[in-house]
Amino acid sequence: MNKTLPLTAGSTRETARRAAFRPVLLLSGAFVTVSAAMIAYLGVASAAGIGFDTAIWIRCSLVLASAIVVLAIAVSAARGSRGAWVRLRIVSPIIVAAVVVIVSIPGFLPDWVRLEQAVCGLLLLPVAILVNLPRMGAHFPKTA
Repeated sequence: MNKTLPLTAGSTRETARRAAFRPVLLLSGAFVTVSAAMIAYLGVASAAGIGFDTAIWIRCSLVLASAIVVLAIAVSAARGSRGAWVRLRIVSPIIVAAVVVIVSIPGFLPDWVRLEQAVCGLLLLPVAILVNLPRMGAHFPKTA
């Protein structure tokens, strides 16, 4: 016989918070995936004898590192950490701004890298918007 447990106020809030963070987690995961795919491509192409500028390696590595950090913070915030939510509110718009600056510098990176960087920025932009909405803040009430 299946028994269903009654929902408590805490579990209802947790369910609502996790549902609110679902798109944030999906977009952050896609950000990691695209960044990791670029590093994998660079590695495979380098092994095949294609050379890449050091700036490409550094920039793509930094983007992958930032993607991993964003995903880790988003997971923590989805689990209820107010501090992680605050960090995500600060970090995600900064990363989007950095991507916009890097992509807009003419000649700094090849067009195909700039395209990948732009895709990463476009994946993170909704995250920066969503986590800064008042309805998201309602999931993290201030404690005295």
